[in-house]
Amino acid sequence: MNSEDQNPRLVKRYTRLAIVSAFLLALLWPLGGFFFWIFAGAAFSFGFLAFYYSPRTNRANTNFSYDRSSQQQRSAGSQDINTQKKVKISVAIIFIVSIAILFILLIIGLVTGGESTQATEEISFDESRGVLTDDPDNLDALTNLGNSFYANREYDSALVYYNRVLKIDPKNSSGLYNKGLVYYVMEDYKKSMELLRQCISLYPDNTDAIMVMGDNNVAQENFNEAITWYKQAYDKGERKSGLLNMMAYVYDTQNQRALAIRFYKETLEQDSSLVRVYDRLAELEPGMAEWYTKKADAWR
Repeated sequence: MNSEDQNPRLVKRYTRLAIVSAFLLALLWPLGGFFFWIFAGAAFSFGFLAFYYSPRTNRANTNFSYDRSSQQQRSAGSQDINTQKKVKISVAIIFIVSIAILFILLIIGLVTGGESTQATEEISFDESRGVLTDDPDNLDALTNLGNSFYANREYDSALVYYNRVLKIDPKNSSGLYNKGLVYYVMEDYKKSMELLRQCISLYPDNTDAIMVMGDNNVAQENFNEAITWYKQAYDKGERKSGLLNMMAYVYDTQNQRALAIRFYKETLEQDSSLVRVYDRLAELEPGMAEWYTKKADAWR
């Protein structure tokens, strides 16, 4: 079988693959740019291949009627040329439409992408209110509303909902922790620590509560007590950059240079963009100052 016989099959195959890729693109592009570019590239490539292998008019064949006297051959040649033109035009249309769809989807994604997070938050807030209309004691809805007010720094409103959670379930982990966190932010350290101690006694593996206990002590300059709490969270496997940075800071204030350097470096392993950590390490390790400064400048 020669290449001319294979071309129609290749055109059909690549056209189908281009259509499938475009369909998958339309289906999966909201999941992120990775899927968009993968399937956009596939649709473009298969569309191009279908166009490339589409039949082309051979000029040598257009003149054969002058060398042959058979009207039937002339008619057959003319029909073949017309068929080739129709296939070529059809493939070109499919290709152009596919590219247009890809660009439209890209524009839609750019316009709506930045609004997705805000829309999700608003829906969550409104849905929570709707849930409470039918079920006033729904703990998840009460917690979500409290969290929304906390995120907006409306701490008194947040406490209203966290108190409702604890009224329904006095041992609720989220209620105890969230209320303790609000009091910490409001600098009412006594109330914060009382709630967090209660939370930790009931849920010893709640490392978030343990870390905020450390934060309470740092705020009151009780550094030895703070490091005790931070080490508890660390020993339980917590490796958040915030915890590691606070541990390094506390060791730094206590002039425990080796431990401060160790935990500053561990902090950067979790978040390499922290410019202030590079700057501090440059002071603690003068021999590496140039390297740390270059890394910091790259993130400024």
